[in-house]
Amino acid sequence: MEKLRLIAAVLFSTFLSISSAQAFGRARSQEPQPLPTVAPPPLPAPTPSPSPSPFPVPTRTPAHHPPSPSTPPHVPAQVIQGWIQDYTLHVENVVAGTYPGLLSLGASRMSVVCPNWAALDRGEREKFWSSLLWSIAGPESGRNRTAIYLEDTMGIDPITGQQIRSEGFLQLSYTDVGAYRYLGGDVSWSEDRVMAIQDYALKKKSGNPERTLLDAYANLNLGLWIMHRRIEVTNPTGNIETTLGKYWSTMRSNGKTFKTVLSNLKGRIPECFH
Repeated sequence: MEKLRLIAAVLFSTFLSISSAQAFGRARSQEPQPLPTVAPPPLPAPTPSPSPSPFPVPTRTPAHHPPSPSTPPHVPAQVIQGWIQDYTLHVENVVAGTYPGLLSLGASRMSVVCPNWAALDRGEREKFWSSLLWSIAGPESGRNRTAIYLEDTMGIDPITGQQIRSEGFLQLSYTDVGAYRYLGGDVSWSEDRVMAIQDYALKKKSGNPERTLLDAYANLNLGLWIMHRRIEVTNPTGNIETTLGKYWSTMRSNGKTFKTVLSNLKGRIPECFH
């Protein structure tokens, strides 16, 4: 019996020890423990605003103006047959601007073709030269800028390799460009060659008007250059009809057609004759 009481006492004592230990453990577990430092969650990176979908930035549109047509280069008027005022103005402008020496010739040189030369003013003297070319062109070509005349007695033109021909308003030849050292640049055998050979092969009396030598203004320009050279360089003292008669048969005072030239002048510029 005593043994049983001892065993019971031991068991009871053991029970109390275990209970006290559990109670102490619970008490410790109930002590406030410092909360672990928790790093704040990183702030989410700002989400970039979506770029606006690309669409064209409107550009400033200038006020609409209808396209202005490009101005074509001025093409001087021409006719095949006859003489127009544009030719007169052209000759007078070229004389005034390029050959002013023709306006100051001595009266003695002009005594036949313009007896009243000394009394003429500058404008009237310019008019004389356009009138003289008009007067020569009458019997030379009938004022047909495409007229061609075969010169049977004048040999071969060294420029063309063909029989010499007199052509255009003033009946000039390609050889004159070299013979008179013309530097105008508006008469060109190289440009005219194919057309001219066709005209010559067909024995035409009126040539292709697209040829440079048959251009009214180029023909007049070359004619003025020849006049200038003969009057101011070759024979700077001789009278006009004799000097120009060395080139144009119509200006030879003993020829039939010279009377026509004088008659034309009297009608065209009467200021010269009274």
